[in-house]
Amino acid sequence: MYKPTYLVLIALISVWYVPGQDDWHTYPFRDLATVIAGEQSRYDKTPKADMVVSAKPFPSKTRVIYTGKKRAVGEIGRSYMRIWAESRNVPAGNVELLSEEFLFLEQDKEYWLPVHKSSSQAITRDLKPGDEIIIYYFYLGGFNAKSLHSKHDSLSKTANLELDGIRWLFAVERVEKPGSSFQQMSLEEVIERNMPEEITDMWVDSRMVKAKVKVIFTGKLRDVSGKRGDLRDLWFQRQGAPGASQLMQSEGQFKAGNKEYWIILRNQTRDHLNSYVLEGSDVYLNVILAGALKQKNSVEPVFMSGEYSTF
Repeated sequence: MYKPTYLVLIALISVWYVPGQDDWHTYPFRDLATVIAGEQSRYDKTPKADMVVSAKPFPSKTRVIYTGKKRAVGEIGRSYMRIWAESRNVPAGNVELLSEEFLFLEQDKEYWLPVHKSSSQAITRDLKPGDEIIIYYFYLGGFNAKSLHSKHDSLSKTANLELDGIRWLFAVERVEKPGSSFQQMSLEEVIERNMPEEITDMWVDSRMVKAKVKVIFTGKLRDVSGKRGDLRDLWFQRQGAPGASQLMQSEGQFKAGNKEYWIILRNQTRDHLNSYVLEGSDVYLNVILAGALKQKNSVEPVFMSGEYSTF
């Protein structure tokens, strides 16, 4: 019997959909193209294999456009997912929860992605073609459909054929429509609309003013300290979550127009920016205006951000 050659990348980490899970907020924005580029680079440096079984799931979220197209997961895809499940000690029956895949667009590039049964039903029921949505996904690995089809006698002649090369596979756990609470605007607009005319020393804004802003990441990071740290701590105290300050220990420097801003970052957001975003790259930050500090000759706004995306 033919056994496909496959390899496992990185260290094993267990992952699967958990109904009712409450850690969706920990999924960073990470576009599919970035994960694929990294995995393709690693694959190109290893002995060629028909399958790549992922050992790191990269649980993430990204914005995509729903095209309205779906299909059953092909015979080769199902075979690959069964091998993936076996290698990861996932119950074989869970693969049946990923029986349909949908066509999505991310930055005008098409991706067929298997979708968990519960989310598949929500897509069919609630969405229409052209809707922008956020998908929460994890990475399984990849397979060469053409190679597998040519070697595996048990696959039918009608099995879906794809281009020669690795198809990188992601499983969608959850979908949601983007919230409207973070309205896109510039940092200058946020400041002009919401800052008081006079600040004596420290102003803490408890209104939760939110915005999605486009900025350039300079690559510079530092610890939050001094009065900026005091303002952050006081803001969380007034929100009834004083311990949350520990989740935002650093800040990054960003440019908007001809101005530079230090923005306090969630620790995980800091780590992902540092790992995946190049100096000088455009990013979109979801920011909250926490307040402002009076300096000698100016007023310094203080923003905090827990999420970013690259588009």
